[in-house]
Amino acid sequence: MTTRSLQHIVVVGGSLAGLRSCEEFRRQGYDGQLSVVSGEARVFYDRPPLSKQFLAGTFDELRIALTKSEKLDELDVSIQLGVRARALDIQARELVLDDESTISFDGLVIATGATPRHLGEPSGLDGVFVLRTMADAPSLEKGDIATRGQGRCCWRWLSWYGGGSNSEWSWCQRNGHRTT
Repeated sequence: MTTRSLQHIVVVGGSLAGLRSCEEFRRQGYDGQLSVVSGEARVFYDRPPLSKQFLAGTFDELRIALTKSEKLDELDVSIQLGVRARALDIQARELVLDDESTISFDGLVIATGATPRHLGEPSGLDGVFVLRTMADAPSLEKGDIATRGQGRCCWRWLSWYGGGSNSEWSWCQRNGHRTT
């Protein structure tokens, strides 16, 4: 089956992989309906700068965007924000969303990425945060560890993940922050 025989492709996940999937379908000539479903309030932004330049105030939301709105218009993508995919019915070729609505498809890309593993609620530990999405950043800005816009992002980092932990650690070290 080629993409030319498909009528509706749904991409689950508004990350870099989701964007590149949409771009590639269009590049290869797919002219059918293309939809993106994302649990986040924003899509297609670069995550690594969240914990560095974004919190330090040197990058804003436009600077970490992976594409401009004009480019999204050219891709002719329908985007549903703030709703998560809850279930997949392969036989019916339907995606069930957390609001109980469904989306029919004949092509599906799952580009959800990883979800941080929470190690329980750390009782009595102020200043412990998870940062994976742009929605997580305001909690850091309100905490003691960030002073957005003043060129300083944190007083001490504990980086506990695999993705780019070495780059996080080295960035903090280069910028004079204590790390663990």
